[in-house]
Amino acid sequence: MAFRQLMIEYTHPSLQRKACLQVTVDDRAAIGPWVATLAARVGYPLVDAFGAPLIYRLRSVSGAFLLTTGQFADARFPSGSHFILERERQTLLPRREQGEQGEQDQTSLAALWVSRRSLLGVLSACSVLGFGSGVTTAFAQHLLMHAREAIPPISLRTLFRDHQQTVRTLTWSPDGLRIASGGNDGMALVWNEEGRVLFRQQFPAPVSALAWSPDGMQLLAGTAHTVSFLNMQTGALLAENAKQHTAAITALGWTQGSSMEALSASADTTAVVWSAQSHQPLVIFRGHTSAIEALATCETTVVTASEGGLARTWSALSGQEIHGYYAQSQRPLRTVAFSSRGSLAIGGDEGVIYLWSDARTCQRQVPDVFGVHCLDEAIRLQEHTQPVRALAWSPDGTQLASGGDDHKLIIWSLRTMKPLLLQGQQDAIGALSWSSTGSLLVGALGAGVALWRLHL
Repeated sequence: MAFRQLMIEYTHPSLQRKACLQVTVDDRAAIGPWVATLAARVGYPLVDAFGAPLIYRLRSVSGAFLLTTGQFADARFPSGSHFILERERQTLLPRREQGEQGEQDQTSLAALWVSRRSLLGVLSACSVLGFGSGVTTAFAQHLLMHAREAIPPISLRTLFRDHQQTVRTLTWSPDGLRIASGGNDGMALVWNEEGRVLFRQQFPAPVSALAWSPDGMQLLAGTAHTVSFLNMQTGALLAENAKQHTAAITALGWTQGSSMEALSASADTTAVVWSAQSHQPLVIFRGHTSAIEALATCETTVVTASEGGLARTWSALSGQEIHGYYAQSQRPLRTVAFSSRGSLAIGGDEGVIYLWSDARTCQRQVPDVFGVHCLDEAIRLQEHTQPVRALAWSPDGTQLASGGDDHKLIIWSLRTMKPLLLQGQQDAIGALSWSSTGSLLVGALGAGVALWRLHL
């Protein structure tokens, strides 16, 4: 068994600066799958916007060696050689035009399944990365042998491009048949999985948040400091309120169960519970002292997360806190998601996802200057390298999708607490929403929305 050291230079996809890695490679490894695995691990996109695979290669700095196919044993270069990871542009597959149904033909290389065991870790600035003959080689050989017959874990179903500016919010209808998206162009669009627009509403300000009622009858929209209620059967504007909040709406939601009420959160530090019938405020939560960035609900339990790094758990019925606040980081929190099982995930500028198995209760809490502090230990999910902007649970609560400024889409297993899938995208991920069927996921990528089909 022979091993060689390589120095690999690449461009960091989100920081847009040069970086390098020292890696150890087994001569028996197949070059193509090994390079694809490396590209995925450093955050390079593996498919273009139309789902066509992007192929990468290693080129020696001297230009004497070009590593694309075969085994490393076939390439005669000394250990310690310096290579550049680059896209093999001349061999890209041609893009396919979207058909009438918006279906994209996919190849089995449209996505790669990357776990922490596939690679042994990436450290900044010429750190050491070990590619041995164990899991990584077996993984690469598996990809090579089964690329034709295996169903990819993720494939692009539709790329929706009807927004003219950045998409900021996404929500599925409860029946899993329609998607609502809103963006900086002031448009709220409702469309199906083929990408056909079914309804559009123009607002005078960017659409910062959308939330579909559990019965599918109403769509809640947040624009500037205005909360609007739309009838999803007729498209009519049922009500709007521009007076309750005094700063931008940042998040919206609905309670579930016997009590179905709407919720809004704002940079004015307050959250409001609204009547689904009269569209008037019922409860005002004033527990935060900094801008609220995100909210999530589990039945009538609400969690709001703030720019100050605190997440508070309270009742939509009374407006009173249920237990002590969570404070894992002093950096701003940007996204929060409740699973159907009561599990809570929170992400923010730190780049770490914090997870509690049941956030409806707290086992250990103490009073302090900010109120009552919940000391229940959180599970830390660490794979993102920049702020986490979006979280979404699968309907059964067994998987969690995350995305952020590092362009990575990650789907986590709640059984192993490790990634089931890691895929680099061509833009930062600003929002995610999982369909009620469990097989479709949408993500906001700049001014576009990707609709992926999942086979996990």
